[in-house]
Amino acid sequence: MQIKPHPALAHLVRHYLVLDGLQPVGGVHRLFADGNTGMVFNLGNAALSTVGNGLAVNSCWLYGQVKTFHDISLTGNINWIVVVFQPYGASHLWGVPATEWVNCFFPAAEVLRSRVQDVCQALIKTAQLSERVQRLDNFLLREMNKCKTPDPIIVQAVNYIVQYQGLVSVELLLQTLFVSERTLERKFRQAIGISPKRFIDIVRLNISAKRLQQMKEKRRLTGIAYDSGYFDQAHFTKEFKKTTGVTPQQYHEQVHPLALNFFRI
Repeated sequence: MQIKPHPALAHLVRHYLVLDGLQPVGGVHRLFADGNTGMVFNLGNAALSTVGNGLAVNSCWLYGQVKTFHDISLTGNINWIVVVFQPYGASHLWGVPATEWVNCFFPAAEVLRSRVQDVCQALIKTAQLSERVQRLDNFLLREMNKCKTPDPIIVQAVNYIVQYQGLVSVELLLQTLFVSERTLERKFRQAIGISPKRFIDIVRLNISAKRLQQMKEKRRLTGIAYDSGYFDQAHFTKEFKKTTGVTPQQYHEQVHPLALNFFRI
């Protein structure tokens, strides 16, 4: 379930993703790049580890841009609320260069110290989803008051790429924004953590993943490949597997995602 944040947060937070009441899980789940960063509140008894590092139950963690995918070991019941930030949202909110968070998955207390533990405990003690959302809104609004307005060039660039579903070139982006390639590259890496070209590719791939979820049995993968801006099915398959670790066919037929970019393997 996706829930919109307070309107004043919309320029920093894309939505809240609620994963609750799910059956006990085990094994490995995969998170692949979707162009956004996130803050995960683990409110149930799910224990997890990534890259060999265990993270505590009832904790909160942050993740930055994922270049390809992360495999996460999970046990227990999933009861999560994920703050899905705008691509530049988390780094802007807390003044951390986005390059420092690329491919990182770490306890949020490393950045936010005790105040994130306070809100996590408050969320655990709150039963109603509407109250949890309000607590999250209030927490993030307080954090937002400490930061300046995001770079308008980055905001415009992200909105343009998302609006056109990744079917834009860097050259067209430069012409639209009246900015040099060097400047845009620097701003993207500082605010988002990856290059404009890579961000465009990720947006395009996630649009194709959404189309795969919605695909009727008789539709050919070639159609999705062309609609998503790939040269042919072979190109589509290569790029999709590089980012997700599975082929488009496997994603469509075998994967049952908890979220578009999060599934059990």
